[in-house]
Amino acid sequence: MAIKRAKVSRKQRVLDAMKGNPKKTITAFYAINQLGDTRLAATIHQLKKDGHEISKETLEGKNKFGDEIRYAKYKLEKESV
Repeated sequence: MAIKRAKVSRKQRVLDAMKGNPKKTITAFYAINQLGDTRLAATIHQLKKDGHEISKETLEGKNKFGDEIRYAKYKLEKESV
């Protein structure tokens, strides 16, 4: 008989990832590749509705083709109680 583990929610995975990062940040690239969350902005919106204080910084860089891109980096400022 297989033992069932409690399923971790998408919100909890993102929150845990931010808490586990020394800078308390996350990007969409990390969320897609490491957490399987293809809608990070929606998850961040839900976490904010739950009372977490999360800031957004828009950064510029280049993708693997050398194209200029802009992307968001979210930072957990304060957890809800």
